[in-house]
Amino acid sequence: MRVVFFGNGDFGLPTLRRLASSPHKVMAVITNPDKPQGRGHRPAPTPIKQEAERLGLPVWEVESPKDPTLPDRLRELQAHAFVVVAYRLLPRAVWSLPPFGALNIHPSLLPAYRGPAPIPWTLIRGEKTTGITIFQIRDGVDTGDLVLQRAFPLPEEWDAGELERFLSEIGAQMLLEALEGLSLGRLQPHPQPEAPDAPYAPKLSAANTRILWAQPAEAVYNFIRGLSPRPRAWTLFQGKRFHILRAEKLPPRRLTHPAGTLWREEDFPLVACQDAPLRLLTVQLEGRKLLSGPEFVQGYVRNQLLHLE
Repeated sequence: MRVVFFGNGDFGLPTLRRLASSPHKVMAVITNPDKPQGRGHRPAPTPIKQEAERLGLPVWEVESPKDPTLPDRLRELQAHAFVVVAYRLLPRAVWSLPPFGALNIHPSLLPAYRGPAPIPWTLIRGEKTTGITIFQIRDGVDTGDLVLQRAFPLPEEWDAGELERFLSEIGAQMLLEALEGLSLGRLQPHPQPEAPDAPYAPKLSAANTRILWAQPAEAVYNFIRGLSPRPRAWTLFQGKRFHILRAEKLPPRRLTHPAGTLWREEDFPLVACQDAPLRLLTVQLEGRKLLSGPEFVQGYVRNQLLHLE
């Protein structure tokens, strides 16, 4: 098949590599233009652009998928399918072009967790199973016809980074299966089931990544791992933003301190939740380097009770 790849971030790298080494021909790789980054504000390419250039693939830097010249340029490539991974919403004038459709790799079991942040919200809500869905893009957000879907058990200790790496590799493998199945007629796209109560995965922001300590410890633990290593769950410590990247659940116990109380126990910081404390393993104060739990205790927690807000 002749394919065009659309993507920006790391999640699409395994798929791009698999396509480049497959019998399929990658006609173009479409990604965002370089953007200023870092203190020097030097233009930096997307991870997809960097990898495409390393692989010797043609790169199109497109400011917007709504560029009115894009459909005609794509039409000239006569692609059989588009592959879209961690990109932006495509307009109908683009996704409707190839005969086998624009195939998106979505890291959830659609229709559950439609939206821009399925991996974090899957973990935050304590799901025991997740998966990959390959579907054909349509006008709605993650509402197109299903091509291939596969479920996997979700290890309780994984954070979002670990889950993303696993699903990115699985998604790359499944994408090649989907292309083969469509070309041979073995796979027939079909509508997603109706699920009005399916959970949604909204965009993450400072407003919805703040820790609420008055919840059960299990819920706070899932919240922290769902937001690690980025954008990171946060709270306030002595008036400054305090990020928590890793924590450990402890057995339930009767707590005499209110939720959010922080104290030292066996050289680790503990924080009271509704029904049990959490042991903090990796933290970062605003503007400071990452610290292990014992390092944080040594520098900031003596034998006093402190409070996280």
